Amino acid sequence: MPQLEQLKLSGQLPSPRGVALSILEISQRENATLSEIARVVQTDPALSGRLIKLANTASHIARPVVSVQEAVVRQGMSTVRQLALGFSLVDQYRNGACRAFDYQEYWSHSLLMALGMQALGTRVHVAATDELFVCGLLAQVGQLALATVYPDEYHAVLMAHHADPAQAIGVHERARLETDHTELGIVMMADWGMPKVFTGPLTQYENPDHPSYPHDSRATSLMLMLRLSHRLADLGLANADVRPKLLQEWVAQASELDIPPQDAGRFIDEVIHSWREWSELLKIPATALPSFAEICHGHHEAEAEAKESHIPLRIVVADGNAFNCRKIMALLAEDSEHTIYPAENGHAALALAMEVLPHAIIAHVDLPLLDGLELCQALRATEEGRRMHILVMADEHGEEQLTRAYEAGADGYVPNAISAQGLRIRLCGAQRLVQLQTAWEKDRMQLRQIAAELAVANRQLATAALTDPLTGLPNRRSAMDQLEQAWSAASRSGLPLSVMVVDIDHFKQVNDSHGHAAGDRVLREAAATLRAAARREDSVCRIGGEEFLVICPNTDLKSAMLSAERLRASLGAKQMTIGQTEQTLTISIGVATRDAVASDMDVLVSLADQALYAAKEAGRNRTCTRQQRLFT
Repeated sequence: MPQLEQLKLSGQLPSPRGVALSILEISQRENATLSEIARVVQTDPALSGRLIKLANTASHIARPVVSVQEAVVRQGMSTVRQLALGFSLVDQYRNGACRAFDYQEYWSHSLLMALGMQALGTRVHVAATDELFVCGLLAQVGQLALATVYPDEYHAVLMAHHADPAQAIGVHERARLETDHTELGIVMMADWGMPKVFTGPLTQYENPDHPSYPHDSRATSLMLMLRLSHRLADLGLANADVRPKLLQEWVAQASELDIPPQDAGRFIDEVIHSWREWSELLKIPATALPSFAEICHGHHEAEAEAKESHIPLRIVVADGNAFNCRKIMALLAEDSEHTIYPAENGHAALALAMEVLPHAIIAHVDLPLLDGLELCQALRATEEGRRMHILVMADEHGEEQLTRAYEAGADGYVPNAISAQGLRIRLCGAQRLVQLQTAWEKDRMQLRQIAAELAVANRQLATAALTDPLTGLPNRRSAMDQLEQAWSAASRSGLPLSVMVVDIDHFKQVNDSHGHAAGDRVLREAAATLRAAARREDSVCRIGGEEFLVICPNTDLKSAMLSAERLRASLGAKQMTIGQTEQTLTISIGVATRDAVASDMDVLVSLADQALYAAKEAGRNRTCTRQQRLFT
């Protein structure tokens, strides 16, 4: 009998118990209902809390899930079954007999992988985020199974892998146990009803040599998501010294799923935050990691320290003695990648410095035409020259010579008889200056980017503050601002100004009969119809509930009434799906115009409100005004 069949029949494999087992059994019946599942879940407070938390984490709906029934309905029978199974295994197998298998670390890694899959699912829409959570949680369940069934043998496998990490753990598993954790895990998940769409990617994602699925296929996306989540889990449990390298690899790999480097930090920080929250809920250890930026900073600091003494420089060597000039250039060329420019006199050195903008200048004191100290003073008088590292060279270097050099603006003094090592040490200051200037430029660019992003964010916030999120129309605050501007313009120009207050008839019945989701859909469609039917110069705003305000500049009462009738007819002609049927909506409209009675904008809106009330009282689905004297 094959090894896997023996394991399945042995009854030793990890399996659900209690409430999870009951859920598994109920869900296998053809007539199973979500209500039955919810009643069973409610008997386990811990499972209830976890399902509700996960439902709220995955939901994009503003109203939170507060009941088990709603969580079960939101997630579906298959997902609840898999979640109950996964949480049951977490509670049962926190410890075991395999000495080399760290059970707590296994669950910590699996939880972080689950949250990584869930977060990626919000960006790559290949499956429900709850299903992806379960997929990540159980991706390595074969290891738990082997440690449970073969504790001593798997201890030997782990020790062999520790001694020879170059070999994949699956190779060690097959050599000793005739199967591996991937093969066994897939069999177990298939028995538990894991959707088949996950089994192919789960089989192959740990094998980097596996040929890719067709580009842009669902399986390819899932395999990349599994690899990325596994790498993130490795990062979460890694030692501090290897985190920067793992982070760099993760960011590079994330680009395959169209996650740009600028988004990677926020993504990882949010997943790690969720990991700490879930670890408290499941009583699983979670490492207190620094932020993405702090890990990156550590990486860049180490990189900078390693490269500090190897930064290639542009260097001008100015010496009237050709032999000395060649000697200094030869010393500079030893074990370095510096770019060196020779100059035979002070004027040539000054012109060359302004042309190539060197990082460092080594100038002999006794230069022809313009000596070394005069060259130093001339350079320091320019903005470019003040950023250069200037070393003055001379045959003698007594106190008087040193004083004159530093007074002229030199950064250092070089004797003629100097070694390559001595010259290298004196150029450290130039290399450090280049680093500081590079960092300064980078900081300046970042500040510019932050300022630009802040300006965009402020504009977005300003727009959001004036926009109704459901319909996309201007909200009440924006409506009052626009009306105030229109009123001021009408006062200055003497042109007419009218407003309409529009109300959807019997809207409460839609909410009561079909729910708030149907009501929201009706409001969005009605808003879109009103905006499309309104004149280009009119502004349609939502001022609350099912009520809209239409501002009509340069419009008298007669034109406003005609425009209102056009809005009413447009909405009345539109078929909308409400519940299971196609229906039409009607609206009532109150119209008012600026006149001697409407002495300010508040009175104008009040007159339109009164006219709307009259339209409602007269039977709805009509347009009314309280200013008939102006209309006739």
